[in-house]
This record gives sequence, C-alpha cells and structure tokens, in this order.
Amino acid sequence: ASKSSPGRLTIWHDGKRVFSSLANTGIPVAPTADGTFPVYEKLPYQIMQGTNPDGSHYADPVSWVSYFNGGDAVHYFPRGSYGWPQSLGCVELPYTAAKDAYPYLPYGTLVTVTA
Repeated sequence: ASKSSPGRLTIWHDGKRVFSSLANTGIPVAPTADGTFPVYEKLPYQIMQGTNPDGSHYADPVSWVSYFNGGDAVHYFPRGSYGWPQSLGCVELPYTAAKDAYPYLPYGTLVTVTA
C-alpha cells in the first residue's frame, strides 16, 4: 500500500502484479503505519467500531476486511473518491476492488505500507 498521492494498493503474486487500485490511507491525526505486517484476521463483512479523532464514536458496515496491523485493515468503505488520506489508518478500497483483492490476502500475507 502506497501512501503517496494518489494512494494505491498493489498486490503481487508469484512475482507478477495481479491487482492494483486507488486506495485511501490514514489522515494525519490517524495515519496508516509504515512497515510490513501479516494479515491476521479476515471477515467478509462486519460493523467496524471505534473512536474518531474528535472523540465521537462510529459503527460502520464494511466488507472484504483483511486486518494487518492492530485495527488497521484493507477493506471496502464507501467514499466519493479514492487515492487520498481519508481513513483512520485503514487502506480503503472501492467495493469491487476490495472484493477482488480479498482472495489475494490470505492469513499470513505480508502487507507493506510505504510513504
């Protein structure tokens, strides 16, 4: 996952690029951490809950979720556009892109996030 503008998630399999999509990453007050992390939890759907930077709480329906670092995950989230810092640390994708990426992110897959 690249945080440079525009943000993008690229997936490589057996040395070949098999997936690429615009992706949102974390806003400055809740950035997506740089580094390499294994996928440790997968859910086709869930209500993702947490606290916004302003202290309010959210409970948002998301799909095609692959957690890789604490509460950070690759997943679908509806936005008007993609490729920009808009999330609270997650890597957000359009619906079809998230569905297509999900099978390429099995447990243990390494997700590398770069600036």
